[in-house]
Amino acid sequence: MKLLLLTTFSLFVFTSFDQAESSYYDKIVTHSRIRAKTKGPNVCALQQVVGTKKKYFSTCRNWYRKSICGKKAMVLYECCPGYMSLDGTQGCPAVAPIDHVYSTLDIVGATTTQEYSDRSNLRKEIEGIGSFTFFAPSNEAWTILDSEVRNALLSNVNIELLNALHYHMVNKRLMTKDLKNGLTLQSMHDDQTLLINHYSNGVVTVNCARILLANQIATNGVVHMIDRVITAVGYTIEDFIENDEELLSLRAATTASGVLAKLGKKGHYTLFAPTNAAFDKLPQDVLQRILSDPVALKALLNYHILESVQCSEAIMSGSAYTTLEGSNIEIGCDGDSLTINGKKMVNRKDIVTTNGVIHLIDEVLIPDAAMQVLELTSDKQSTFYDLVKETGLSEALRADGEYTLLAPMNDAFTGNLVLSKMLHTWYSVSVIYWCLFKLHSNRIFVSRQAVCIENSCLIRGSKEGRNGIIHTIRKVVDPAKKSMLEILRADPRFTIFLSLMESADLLDLLIAEGSWTLFVPTDDVFESISPDEMEQLKSQYIVYIDVNNNINNLHLYSALHAE
Repeated sequence: MKLLLLTTFSLFVFTSFDQAESSYYDKIVTHSRIRAKTKGPNVCALQQVVGTKKKYFSTCRNWYRKSICGKKAMVLYECCPGYMSLDGTQGCPAVAPIDHVYSTLDIVGATTTQEYSDRSNLRKEIEGIGSFTFFAPSNEAWTILDSEVRNALLSNVNIELLNALHYHMVNKRLMTKDLKNGLTLQSMHDDQTLLINHYSNGVVTVNCARILLANQIATNGVVHMIDRVITAVGYTIEDFIENDEELLSLRAATTASGVLAKLGKKGHYTLFAPTNAAFDKLPQDVLQRILSDPVALKALLNYHILESVQCSEAIMSGSAYTTLEGSNIEIGCDGDSLTINGKKMVNRKDIVTTNGVIHLIDEVLIPDAAMQVLELTSDKQSTFYDLVKETGLSEALRADGEYTLLAPMNDAFTGNLVLSKMLHTWYSVSVIYWCLFKLHSNRIFVSRQAVCIENSCLIRGSKEGRNGIIHTIRKVVDPAKKSMLEILRADPRFTIFLSLMESADLLDLLIAEGSWTLFVPTDDVFESISPDEMEQLKSQYIVYIDVNNNINNLHLYSALHAE
């Protein structure tokens, strides 16, 4: 009877908490429960990365892709947090026993933390009266902890180990719904800070340690099991940059630009910090140009900073994030490695500070705003880039100028034998000159479907650099070299129209300066009408319209009605 009453009371308490305001974590767990509904009551479906022990209550995106961080993930079915299975029954019908925090450490499987609580004399405290939140490291978390650090803790259990365990505790019961993103908590070790992040994919971190199993209620608190041992944080991002020998180049750049001071203020930042080696990889002329240009330097540095904390354990797939510079970068993962814009370049991750997190990278990220306009060409525009270099026109692009480049795709230079033969002659200089400097004298045509310059239309994806903007175009710009009269005379389909224009003494119109739109009937159209209609047509007017919508009436009417 006592067991029945205890189980009923436990179910009531757990249900009360379960019905409280939910969080991203709680919603993901609910979806996991729905996915496993055929397996019995209170069963959750998880994904485990193949070849590892990493398990996740995963998002729909990861679930349907059957992968996490690009690695295959298999499905596991386990009891949802707070429940347990019973022999001979389907699913997990029983509520897990509720006891004090010390015993709850065993229930969640954090037996090493429980052992260390014994050895450090913390046991009496967490068995007694109180309301604690214990972020308990898993057994594996203690195993992967640096051996020197672990030995130092165990050599002084009454002070160092006790302090370390107290740093994992808060003197207040906090469920995942209370662990808001960006929340700062005071630990039970000298009120030192714990930094909470709660992400939309359901991941919750404490100093970038991921909560593996949450909300295990105890009579005197709650236990959340985490994937690593966390250490106290007492320095800002600015402090770290000023004292790390790997970041001497970054220190000089951020000091000169004024960005370093910002990283010493309160906030929630992620810094992708290029190492000295990363700066050394840059061509010296590029590096010196950026360092000597305050605007480009600030843009470059702000491109490495997010105004949010992105811990590595919260990244389960690629997503775009807006930098302080204003443009986006994509942060993703490939197994245990973080990727930036699709490349593995993070060599040290999750350096937690009081105002954010730092990831060290071995490449400098250069935004469009810090690049010269010609540098914005892609691999698909290499022919254009090479031509600009070979013809010497790149030297005319001053770093402090303002230019608009029309850069054709490589395909625009292929498949045309005449053009191919002329690429390395005066013609290439002429073509590139038009693409670089003559936009103001080119004709621009705008429709609902496209923007075209002369004979070539723009492709979506223009980029703005430090000294100009580059537009990708489909064809090599080929400005008109003939008048309308010359074009019509070269085409045998328009002989009747030209004879009528000549008889009306209007041929000068076809060579006059201006911007005209001319609708010209072909010979077939004229031949389709009767002689009487033709005579009537000659006696009426021609209407032509310029681009400014000025209408001018002349002696020949050329607009024929289609039957």
